[in-house]
Amino acid sequence: MLHDQSHTTIGFTKTAAYFLYAVLAIIGLTIGYFIPQFAKWALSLPWIPFEGPLRLVTSFQGSPAAFITALLGMSAGIWFAHTVIAMLLSVKITDDTVELIKGKKVQMIRSDDIALVFLDHKRLVLLGTAGYELAREEIDEKPVNIENAFKKHHYEWAAADPFKDQFRRWISDAPDLSPGVHALLKARHKALKDEETDDVEEFRLELAQLGIVVRDKGTRQYWRKAETYPPNIEHREGS
Repeated sequence: MLHDQSHTTIGFTKTAAYFLYAVLAIIGLTIGYFIPQFAKWALSLPWIPFEGPLRLVTSFQGSPAAFITALLGMSAGIWFAHTVIAMLLSVKITDDTVELIKGKKVQMIRSDDIALVFLDHKRLVLLGTAGYELAREEIDEKPVNIENAFKKHHYEWAAADPFKDQFRRWISDAPDLSPGVHALLKARHKALKDEETDDVEEFRLELAQLGIVVRDKGTRQYWRKAETYPPNIEHREGS
């Protein structure tokens, strides 16, 4: 968690990103440099598969070959770091806005639109003034740091979801929901099973536009209808 006078950053910070790039680049470079020696050792084992590719690797000899394999290893390490960073959440909090940054995706939410903030297991949830979810993102940060960061900038914090008792498990074609909502939930259920995370999030946002809030336990979906305000929570005007 990082502080300055105007904002607080929680989750995955730029400093952590630079560190991850450096560490994985060094690891990749080291592995790449020693790949020919590793392949030579592997060929000495009687049970090793893929002898053809391994013999090809052992044919790389001399300083130029070591430089090339080291460079390829370093590039692989940097690519892997970039892939990991794109999945980790960074949150920049000010008195006026909250920015959720994941890779190149940035979601900015005005404080006027945020009624309540809480954690649902490892997910950060921002509730809107009409009871729907503005954001639900997994975050790698100590809960006490998250709570202190939002309280520092005067956001309402809750120990748990005030709507948790209103969620019901989704059942296909149940009469409580419209055919359009059922269609989205069916598509989202398939995306959950197929681990299509982008589609899961896209369908969640489409459901939110229809006033339906969803949360998951594995591939099971639970839903509720958004209300005007969370119970016992007053709408706070932003600064």
